[in-house]
Amino acid sequence: MPRRANHDGSISSYRTSEGTRYRIAYYYKRPDGERTRHFRRGFATEREARNALRTILVDLARGDHIEPTDETFNSYFLRYVDTLRVRPTTIAGYRKNHRVHIADTRVGRMPLADLTKDHLNHFYRELERTGRKQLGHVGEPLGPSTVRHIHVLISSVLERAVEDGIVRYNVAKRASPPSKLDAAPPEMTTWSAEDARLFLEWSESTGDYLWLAWLTLLGTGMRRGELLALRWKDLDPANNTLTVARGMSYVKEKGLKPVIEFRQTKSGRVRNIDIDDRLARALLSRREMLRAVAPEMARGDNLIFCNCYDLPHNPVQFSRQWRERVEKCTGLYPDLDVLHLHELRHTHATLLLRAGVHPKIVSERLGHSDIQTTLNIYSHSVRTLQRGAADLVGKLLSGEPVREPIDA
Repeated sequence: MPRRANHDGSISSYRTSEGTRYRIAYYYKRPDGERTRHFRRGFATEREARNALRTILVDLARGDHIEPTDETFNSYFLRYVDTLRVRPTTIAGYRKNHRVHIADTRVGRMPLADLTKDHLNHFYRELERTGRKQLGHVGEPLGPSTVRHIHVLISSVLERAVEDGIVRYNVAKRASPPSKLDAAPPEMTTWSAEDARLFLEWSESTGDYLWLAWLTLLGTGMRRGELLALRWKDLDPANNTLTVARGMSYVKEKGLKPVIEFRQTKSGRVRNIDIDDRLARALLSRREMLRAVAPEMARGDNLIFCNCYDLPHNPVQFSRQWRERVEKCTGLYPDLDVLHLHELRHTHATLLLRAGVHPKIVSERLGHSDIQTTLNIYSHSVRTLQRGAADLVGKLLSGEPVREPIDA
């Protein structure tokens, strides 16, 4: 094979156990100005090698050549995640996804410069087939939403590597992860008022110490972290209100002690939620009981919902306790739908909207940043409110008398 002049680079072949492979060689100037020769190996055909060499020579002429790095994805990820300015729970989620799904794979161990979209596509398809690592479900398919989260993480890391001049482009942008449609959450499930009453009656009758927590979630539409951050001083029994001023952040990484923080709410605003007489009486009754048996647990700064050691709940374990309760209840009442804990919030909103409560009021109770967020999430419920509007405009256009005024 004819060789190119050194200043144009060169291509040569060599033998491997898998057949003939091709190598390119070229010179480039290091940051200190010294010229050095670099090799890249492993091209399956001479044409691939020639195209790669041509691209490198053009980059060298333009002065924007990026020398391939031997740094692996795993190594760069550790540097990347330490620079992020995001919530600790977000960092913990990134670390967990990397540790569980990426670190011990070919993608994790591979040099950044060698990663291709095909490597990522093979990785994503393998996750979709056998990617679950949860105890009792190892080797089962990993959900498209989780696979897409992993892809977004990989793409973010590679985008930073592009900015740092470590790789030329982000190959994840050319990969094929599950689409947004594939990764969309399942249809929301909610309870009717009758279903909610059935569960609450069952929970109270069994002596469930978290019965009041379930009642509060259904009666206020709070987020889990907001509920677990409530203090006794946030209760105003004179006006039947609860003040939602903060949410609990609980970060637990493998091998480390949990880090518990109380931060501002998701919207960043403090809100007051009116509560009904039953919920207010139940909260007051619990506080009076605590004052009688453990006065220190009824002080203003103490959490309303804590574990038996007067410590904050682990949110993951709290949700697990919910699943255990609802599964037991559905064992007795098979027609009752199994809800995720967060769907108690959806149930609260849906019940109010279907009862005719204005979406603006529902939005304020939920702590959404604006009413449009509420309308987007609960459009299925708001659609049922159009029946009255359609009947009303029909009467107006036909000249029929309208007895009830239009609500503001």
